[in-house]
Amino acid sequence: MKRRWLRMLGVAVACAAWSLTGVNVVAKDLSKESDEHCAECREAEEEAGLIHGELVAISPEQKTMQVQIGADTEVLVFDDTTALRNAAAIEEIPKRASLKILYLKKGGKILAREVEVKKSIKAPSAQLASVEEVAKLVSLGPEQTKYVLLDGRPVNWYCAGHIPTAKAMPIWLFDDLKDKLLPEDKKVLQIYYCSGFG
Repeated sequence: MKRRWLRMLGVAVACAAWSLTGVNVVAKDLSKESDEHCAECREAEEEAGLIHGELVAISPEQKTMQVQIGADTEVLVFDDTTALRNAAAIEEIPKRASLKILYLKKGGKILAREVEVKKSIKAPSAQLASVEEVAKLVSLGPEQTKYVLLDGRPVNWYCAGHIPTAKAMPIWLFDDLKDKLLPEDKKVLQIYYCSGFG
């Protein structure tokens, strides 16, 4: 619930709030670039026979797995030749696990050639902020508490809803935006968030 709150905090604010600060032009430009980047990634992954998504369900009897890819769901088949990484058996992969799947289309079906369970990224606890800590900072505002909050997701996601006071900084545009968005004073607290890791 706390993670969902952090992700969804600010849905009511959306991109309209940016127009009050005069940054809406930048958001529109970034949104176009973000959409193009996402489309390029999807095309490249499709050409490579690659899927990134979360496990929804497995049917050992049917030898199928249902994977959520963004808002879409895909059903893949697996067999005895399907290679597995970071799990003992396909049936033991926990629901909502992040997966990287190499596949090929065969006979109208999508056959998983290799299924990799992505390992969670562990950051030192001293470098993590709790939902409560971020909420307190946001309620006081960046001027009073000296922080910058950066949203690393695609800009269209940012526009659909973001944490109040956050600035859009898609991770692949970090080098282009760092001089504009990062504070000159390196003592200012920098908080980054995205849609999370598995």
